Amino acid sequence: MAKFYSLTILAVLVSAIPLYAADPDRRLATVRKAFVVPVDELGDDKGVATCLASHLKDLTPIEAVASKEEADVIFRVSSHLPSTTTKVFAGPMGGSPSAHLFAELPDGTKLWDDGAKYRRSMMRQGAFGSSSGDTGKGIECGLADELANTLRDAMRKARDKK
Repeated sequence: MAKFYSLTILAVLVSAIPLYAADPDRRLATVRKAFVVPVDELGDDKGVATCLASHLKDLTPIEAVASKEEADVIFRVSSHLPSTTTKVFAGPMGGSPSAHLFAELPDGTKLWDDGAKYRRSMMRQGAFGSSSGDTGKGIECGLADELANTLRDAMRKARDKK
């Protein structure tokens, strides 16, 4: 009976890998205009989405546009900024700020999605050698930059896909 459960769990895990590690759609490589929107307007998503929209052109070949009608793609941003207590007690097991980016065509077709974590120092700027004092960027913009780097890597992968 234990062998059956072990094989069942193994089968579920193996079948989930292709779903998680799916390649980006080739059309992602050709995107040049994006409309960036937070998943939750009242949550942590708004700050990350705002920073992503403002940093997008500097870090990728994509320009953020003001309306969905102008966009080649819609970027939906979801994020989780844990409390200080969570950061201290959970550490790497859920204490790192994270964000997820969903890329969809205006008709709703999914092109790609992936996430990023911000694992740099999360102390106040300049306190005890915090890296945020050196960069001058907050956690929201740090996450946005990590998402932009992940997006750029996915665009390269989509471009090189055969």
